[in-house]
Amino acid sequence: MSTTTPPARPPAAGHPAKGPEPRAPESGRAPEPASVQALFRTALVRDGRGLRLGLTAAAFMVHQLCEALVPILIGVVIDRALAPSDGPALLGWLTVLAGVFTLLSLSYQRASAAMVTVYGYGEQALRLRTMARLLDPRSLRRPPGAGEALSLVSSDTYRVAGVSWSVVQQASTVTAILTASAVLLLISLPLGAGVIAGTVLVLLVMRRISMPLESQGLAEQSSAARAGDVATDMITGLRVVTGMNAHAEAARRYRVASQASRRGAVAAARSVLTYSCVSLLLSGLFLAVLATASGYLALDGSITIGQLVTVLGLAQYLQGSLAHVGTFASNWIHKRASARRLSDLINEPPLIGAAPGPGDGRPEEPADATAPALLWHPPGHDEPVRLERGELVGVVPGRPSSARDIGDRLGYRVPLARGELLVSGVDAVELGPERVRELIAAPPHHGAVFSGTLRSNLVPPGGNPDPAVLRATMLDDVIEDIGGDGSDVGERGRKLSGGQRQRLLMARALHTGAEVVVLDEPTTAVDPATEQRIAEGLRALPTTTLLVTTSGILLSGCDRVVDLTAETETETDNAVGIDPDGVPGTAPADAPHTPSGTAPGNALDAPSGTASGAASGAASGAASVNAPHTAPDTASDTAPAADRPEPNGVPR
Repeated sequence: MSTTTPPARPPAAGHPAKGPEPRAPESGRAPEPASVQALFRTALVRDGRGLRLGLTAAAFMVHQLCEALVPILIGVVIDRALAPSDGPALLGWLTVLAGVFTLLSLSYQRASAAMVTVYGYGEQALRLRTMARLLDPRSLRRPPGAGEALSLVSSDTYRVAGVSWSVVQQASTVTAILTASAVLLLISLPLGAGVIAGTVLVLLVMRRISMPLESQGLAEQSSAARAGDVATDMITGLRVVTGMNAHAEAARRYRVASQASRRGAVAAARSVLTYSCVSLLLSGLFLAVLATASGYLALDGSITIGQLVTVLGLAQYLQGSLAHVGTFASNWIHKRASARRLSDLINEPPLIGAAPGPGDGRPEEPADATAPALLWHPPGHDEPVRLERGELVGVVPGRPSSARDIGDRLGYRVPLARGELLVSGVDAVELGPERVRELIAAPPHHGAVFSGTLRSNLVPPGGNPDPAVLRATMLDDVIEDIGGDGSDVGERGRKLSGGQRQRLLMARALHTGAEVVVLDEPTTAVDPATEQRIAEGLRALPTTTLLVTTSGILLSGCDRVVDLTAETETETDNAVGIDPDGVPGTAPADAPHTPSGTAPGNALDAPSGTASGAASGAASGAASVNAPHTAPDTASDTAPAADRPEPNGVPR
């Protein structure tokens, strides 16, 4: 890859000639492992939630205690007021019963309100941790699909956070059972012992029955995530599906995934319902035995009528508590299945290894103020790609598919070898991906346009669009066409055409404030006339820009073109009098010129997929920059390229 040294250009405005200070980014630390138990602790006790959860559980226990006191007090009223016909005693016990009902109601209201806070913040903490892992700058070796990621962030965090509800409900249920058992022991020792023994028996049986539920819960959630993946892919690529007339195949794939999800959900639901039915059956049989035994004791005179009413009331009350005891195991198992999925995601090894820190014995590498803004050694090529500050350099990829790889490497989204990429003289591996992405804006080719206004997609809240960038990317035409930058662009930008979305994504990258902007085939959906104006606009900007493209129109506006197919670098700045005969692929200076974008060697006339034709077309377009500009009529409102000033004020 031969190199032609470009002429010296002063630093561009807003891009001082100094390198970044190397530092070990926080993202260089390995993510904190997350076991199932650690995730449950996050939902229960982190950030002061433990104390609030304890107080909430105590309030629910008071509520259950009051619930159990109601049948007890009714029995007392019968024995001590109604049976002896004692009016004052009746009034007194009814007052006590009213106070219990008041406490019962208030404790439940306050506990429920506090529980919403505990649960809500616990779910938020889990979602933030899950999202942080999904958005980790070092990425994941096996990242989940969009549907599965959505399931993890929403459904699984919801279930794991629900462990706080399980804790308080189980604590209050145990309180109810202990209170009822104590009262029954006081009324009749055999009855109290029978309640305790029956509770333990129900727990053991239901624990044994619930063991298969965890695997079924995992299968259900996995199949639902796969169906979500297929649905997301189909909706995202709906235009492609329509263009290929592939509706039938897309529907077939979703039908298969949906049926698998349905089978998993039905199987899990049947298991849970069977489990609940067995739990209700056991508790019902047990309580029927309890009621029968208490009836015989009342006939024998061992217990009073009031005590019989208390026993029967407690039996009815205990039926719900014992049924809930039977669901303890299945409740925890389903939450544990979701916690395992979250744990697997958070503990997934990073794709990009951690950068060596200052404490590993390696001295910090000082920034070089004279170094180029970017120096990249493409794998398999001898000569590096050099980008000085304020330059616009074009790179022709070895093949069209490798353009995505170039963007990923310059954006540090894939592992890099030490010394492969230098930013202002500092190794990207030393900086780490987070810092590199602050300095180099290299958005993916298929960027996302979000729902909302065009302005919200362009700059952060409170920011102001740069008029120069809007003109350079022809986004000002889009803004005028849709009625202003405050207009809604629709879901995923569906109100914009493909070319308009590309111009928006290009302008967004140029608004990041990064020292270097890498644009990956930014005009594939733009017509040639608009593309010519964008090429001229990018040339006029002071931004340090690298264009990864096979478009001869864009490459003709670059300071230099690096052809990774032929391993040659072409100088296109004709203002310095470079002899075209000495540059491979450029037309002689006295050769007749054709309008830009229609030269015989232009990439538009090259065979589809031929990157070398694009490179030669770029050179031909570059050689014609000093010729009279004869762009198509649709671009006639722009000044001739020869009359447009360089960023430093020197005409081309």
